[in-house]
This record gives sequence, structure tokens and C-alpha cells, in this order.
Amino acid sequence: MKSTAKFATIISVALALVSCAAEVTSSGGRTVIVRAGIPDMGLEKALTLANAECAKQGLSARVQMLTGATSDRYVFECVK
Repeated sequence: MKSTAKFATIISVALALVSCAAEVTSSGGRTVIVRAGIPDMGLEKALTLANAECAKQGLSARVQMLTGATSDRYVFECVK
């Protein structure tokens, strides 16, 4: 019984961490918006994803702005 509860807890934690991964939420034209997941709220991971998205157009990503002071969303511009 204890091992079943432990297994369920491990699965719950794993699912929570997966749902918090950084992801591109919008990409159009020269703008890419990335949500940096918790606990990964770092700009580095968001920049890596934005660069990958901009590379599809032969461009590089440059941080344009945060969508808010307490936001986990970064806006990037694809530039040469």
C-alpha cells in the first residue's frame, strides 16, 4: 500500500514538472513569445527556444521585452 502511494506521488511530481517546461506560445512574422516554465524562469532557456524558432527564418533572437514585471513570458524579435 505504501509503495502505491509513493509511486502516485512520484508520478504527480513528474507531471507537474513536465507541465512547467518552457515553451514557445506564439510565433509569427518576426516576433516570438516564450513562456519560461516554473522553476525554469531563466532567460537562457527562453532565448534558446526563441533562437531555434528564429533560425527557421535564418535569423537570431533578440530580447524585446517582458510582457509584465511579474510575468514569465518573454518577447523576442527575430533579427539578422
